[in-house]
Amino acid sequence: MKSNVKLLIIGAATLVVLAAAVILLNVMGDAEEPSEAVEETTAASNTLSRLLYDKDPAQIDNIHVSNESGEYDIVKYNDSSWFVKDFIGLPHSAVAVNSICSSAATLTSQQVASDNAEDLSVYGLDKPRAEVTVTFGGGSDVKELLIGNDSPSDGLTYASFKGENTVYAVDTSDVEVFLNDRFYFLAKTVYTAKQAEDENDTTDYTKITSITISREDIDYDIVLEYDVRQDDEDAVYGNSSSHVMTSPVCLDLNPDTSYDLIYSVFNLTATEIAVAAPTDEIIAQFGLADPFCEVSYDITGGDFYLLVGNEYTDENGIPKGRYCMADGIDIIYMFDYSILPWATVMPLDITMSMITSTYIYTINTLEIETADKSAAFELSGGSEAFNVECEGIQDVSEDIFKDYYQYILRAPAEEMYLEECTDPADITITIIHENGVDKLEFINSTDRKSIIRLNGRTSFRCRTSYVNRLIENTEHLLNGENIVTTW
Repeated sequence: MKSNVKLLIIGAATLVVLAAAVILLNVMGDAEEPSEAVEETTAASNTLSRLLYDKDPAQIDNIHVSNESGEYDIVKYNDSSWFVKDFIGLPHSAVAVNSICSSAATLTSQQVASDNAEDLSVYGLDKPRAEVTVTFGGGSDVKELLIGNDSPSDGLTYASFKGENTVYAVDTSDVEVFLNDRFYFLAKTVYTAKQAEDENDTTDYTKITSITISREDIDYDIVLEYDVRQDDEDAVYGNSSSHVMTSPVCLDLNPDTSYDLIYSVFNLTATEIAVAAPTDEIIAQFGLADPFCEVSYDITGGDFYLLVGNEYTDENGIPKGRYCMADGIDIIYMFDYSILPWATVMPLDITMSMITSTYIYTINTLEIETADKSAAFELSGGSEAFNVECEGIQDVSEDIFKDYYQYILRAPAEEMYLEECTDPADITITIIHENGVDKLEFINSTDRKSIIRLNGRTSFRCRTSYVNRLIENTEHLLNGENIVTTW
């Protein structure tokens, strides 16, 4: 009896499993039908994307564009170049020209918005944002396109052929170039470095020999020159910039604050274009006949000259930049101040605060002269066997001398002072070193300031408290006493 019960239970369980298997198979079978339907829908969707026409860009003779900015023609100049008709002879952007030729040569529809639109205004095609006429092969084929509104579908724009009511949705990236004005196709880059013509040419075409900045708001030129010490492998000096300032004062440059000013000339690109092929009258109106600033670069790969004219402002009337013209380019550009450092830089913005940066181990003699005494310290031995001697002093402390020299290095160029001064110095430091001579003269002036003559040239002012401490520290050095580093 119990065995029969077990058999019945097993049989029932087997039926349950079989029933479940049948149900599962039916469910899986039902699931396959929607999958096939999705594939069919996807396939149908893919067929909506189709090529409307496809031409070789080289066959384009003319592209006429009319949009809210006006009308212009892109015309074929030779077998491989096109220009804006009104701007032939001016530098064009190869990227922009290639882009419009590529878009004009081929058009692909991603969707058909309407096979027969009764009201084109729904798509912005009654008053299109752009009308484009592309002429191929000497007039053998002409395509007339209308560019309408952006579609609600992201990245699509409505378009149609003129005289037809079929509306397509095309990739916005394919047609947005037709919405630009004619200036878009002019080059905004005003200088690029010359490239070597072959692999054997080792010339550094980016070497800048000098930079001269002349401005109306300052009565001196700012001149930066290549630091020739860089070409001497054995030279030891403290300037890590590639250039030094030689006018209005002689001073090493701060490599961090001077780098952009020096090298931003390469691939210098304007913010906008204001006027192409301006007349002399227009040039004068923009302040470029009598410019506010002139920038001149002497570069191995070719010199560069920039005129900087009147200011322009933003919508709130705040000065934003200036109009400029580059030598040899008949275009008035707009340069925002952020990319026009020459128009605002002041000398001490880009220089080191130290008047001299001569390494102590390159010094041969350091001479000190005050109103009542003088001394000459002879240095030798370099960094490995440094030695200091001074006539009249039996043992000169090398550590005290190093501290004294550190104090000299901290002589602050707090402000420029270019007025002529022939007064005698309160203290004179003459540093005779491997690369030449540096002579620092400190003259007491007014307002608790002292004038600094550098190599006979009035250059800076600093606090008189520094000079007073320098005179006191000279006494400490001569007496073998510790140097006071504050003032």
